[in-house]
Amino acid sequence: MFGKRAKTPDRSATDAELSTAKGRNDLVFYLVSRFIVVLLCVVAAESFVAWAENAVLAPVLTGLLEGSADTAPQDTTSAIALLGWLFNLFSSIAQARYAQVASMASQSLAVVFAILLLALLAVPLFAGALVFSRLVVRKVGELQARREEELALLEQRRSRFMTDVAHDLRTPVMAISGMVHAMRDGLVHDTAMQDEYLQAICDKSDKLGNLVSSVFDYAKLGGGTFELHQEPVDLPQLLLNEAAAAYTDVEEAGMEFSIHVPEDRCVVQADPVQLARVVANLITNAVRHNGPGTEVSLILVQQGGIAFVMVADTGEPIMEDPETLFEPFTQGDSSRSKSGGSGLGLSICKRIMDMHGFDLGVSQPYGRFTKAFVLQCPVEG
Repeated sequence: MFGKRAKTPDRSATDAELSTAKGRNDLVFYLVSRFIVVLLCVVAAESFVAWAENAVLAPVLTGLLEGSADTAPQDTTSAIALLGWLFNLFSSIAQARYAQVASMASQSLAVVFAILLLALLAVPLFAGALVFSRLVVRKVGELQARREEELALLEQRRSRFMTDVAHDLRTPVMAISGMVHAMRDGLVHDTAMQDEYLQAICDKSDKLGNLVSSVFDYAKLGGGTFELHQEPVDLPQLLLNEAAAAYTDVEEAGMEFSIHVPEDRCVVQADPVQLARVVANLITNAVRHNGPGTEVSLILVQQGGIAFVMVADTGEPIMEDPETLFEPFTQGDSSRSKSGGSGLGLSICKRIMDMHGFDLGVSQPYGRFTKAFVLQCPVEG
């Protein structure tokens, strides 16, 4: 129904980190499950070895011990009994009962077989311990390698984030500085040109202010200091309000705006201010990155207790990797400069939706539209 869903960045790798509760639970589950499997294998192997000893080695040892009733074990049909006899031998040695030891040691071949019985019973235990230790070492190595990759990726993103912020801050600042210096030095004499410079300074200042606000919001959303104020929200009414607020901007951009929001009851538990912010940002994003003649559509569909909110358009498809759309500054510098966006809008939307426990992704194509941003949230009642 919703076309081919483009994958959005998940957090499966991050959740597997040992620093998270889920990561620790996953590790404990892995270790316990592997331990149980290894233990069952050891028990099965021990049972087989005990059966084989009773069936094969015990009769041989019984034959070797015939004629030595005073030192031989009473029960020669059980591997456990034979091992008990071997224990008595070692006890005699420890207590220096040399006469008895000499009598028992005369049957050296029997001693060798008894030791072999003990060694065979120990083999599954040592093998199980070795296998389990290798599994633990391999799992810890995988987690450590994954953690190192995540840290390297985090550092790369942080570096790119700072570079992009610095670039986007410097561009309007340098433009404002150049125009202000030109006016101060008397290089702009024409009144119309002065008005044009002043308007450009105002536009650049607004863009600079928007960028600073976006960076602040993005940092606040990711810093754990931002709190949602959730309440039951009439989703159709919220969507209609945002559509009405954006209608003029869509019309002025030479685009067609279609609204498909049924009036059926649809209540979600959300922060109404932040949810409206996400919807408004998605509509603005569609207007900003498409040309005149594009149809932008706001659609609401309820299915299986889930409300699907789509902001779809007939503009150019997304050529970049959809998985990176919700990362900060993924549009590219030239595109941001051309569209006037900060490159943080979708990242902010994604973080807001993650805080709600909602899903935000991209579907392209979507029906007769080239693409659609799809918001999924559970419906109350």
